[in-house]
Amino acid sequence: MKKSISLSSLAVIMLLASCNRDSPSENSLQNTNAENSAKGIVTNLTEQDLPNIQLTGSNAAPSQHLTYYFPADAVLQMNKVKITRSALTEYFSVINYNGGYAGLQQTPDKSFGTPNILIASLWDKNTAGGSYAGYSYLGSKTVASRFGGEGDGQKTINPYQWKLNNWYNVVLRSWKENGKIYIANFIQDLATGKWFLTSTIYRDASTGNLGTYIDTFLENWVGDNPKYDGRYVRKAYLKDAWSLDASNAWQKSTSRNFSANSGDQGRNGYFDRAFNSGYDAGEDAYFMVHGGTTVPDTAFGTGRTLQLPTQTNQGAAPVIQNLERTSATAQYGSNKVTVSWAINDTKAPQLSYNIQVLNSSGAVVQTVQKIKPEQRTETITTTLAKGNYTVKLTLTDIFNNDTAPVEIPITVN
Repeated sequence: MKKSISLSSLAVIMLLASCNRDSPSENSLQNTNAENSAKGIVTNLTEQDLPNIQLTGSNAAPSQHLTYYFPADAVLQMNKVKITRSALTEYFSVINYNGGYAGLQQTPDKSFGTPNILIASLWDKNTAGGSYAGYSYLGSKTVASRFGGEGDGQKTINPYQWKLNNWYNVVLRSWKENGKIYIANFIQDLATGKWFLTSTIYRDASTGNLGTYIDTFLENWVGDNPKYDGRYVRKAYLKDAWSLDASNAWQKSTSRNFSANSGDQGRNGYFDRAFNSGYDAGEDAYFMVHGGTTVPDTAFGTGRTLQLPTQTNQGAAPVIQNLERTSATAQYGSNKVTVSWAINDTKAPQLSYNIQVLNSSGAVVQTVQKIKPEQRTETITTTLAKGNYTVKLTLTDIFNNDTAPVEIPITVN
């Protein structure tokens, strides 16, 4: 039998928030409030949290989805998120696409050095048949491992240290090559503008790319531990969901649907209807919230689904700051042309590059073109006769915009 809340007033809640050591984050047992705040860890409970409620069994905040639907298959998907409330064992999935998902988590696993991690996952195409997902690139401090339990596949995790009340732009860029589909997982901190490529993951290709929807979800993945369960509120805002199709056309969603998982009463327990969603005009964003004393808006009635309106100020296309090359060099030696370059990490990320070596007559003698978002140097093995040459470098960003080519003279003696 679930017991009733034993709180008598807000004052009691705040007292428990200051002295109850069974708080939403284990890190608060070891760090100061200021340190935790900097890391985005919840330390200050509010009247929405229920820290001293006595419960038995599983009592997770109910899993919920906000799904955007688009008219055509995407090669790129983009969505912005701001998390304002969180607690341990929470997954804020920002883009769930055809085959995988990417987002932010707050985890009790201390092996990453921070609870606030960045995760990207891709299911195997056919585990039993040996068609496994894998990775071709890992960013700084990103680690890769296999996952199971809800299907099998490849996951990558980065100790990104995301912060509460900060907007992030999550972008997935796909391409197909040699029978596989690759997904590069980017995130941009909108406070600093800085982009980060956490990983590129892949699997055997199927028809289509990322799909015709972007699904976002909130999941409290532990419901049977009072340190982590649904007594703590989690909330996120989401906006500017975009899809770029194969013809390079930007698409906005044609409809948006919220749903709190049905049939999960056994897992959700006391908090089965502790969910809500809607559109916040002040944020020009949708929100999802669950846990604590959250209740559904009257628009839900007795149901668990809601159609959401169009985002008012999304515009006709996203505002893109095109890729900016900041330097480029080329040299020849030992029968190799080595080309190196750098880009501005607050502008659009690189997708691919094209390098041409031209002789003094302007004829192309060597060409290299690769899709490598992470690469900043290329070595071309070639034997060049004595003379003057030009190395021509063109970069393309993840939004399919080319930089103006740079031409670098080299001399072979």
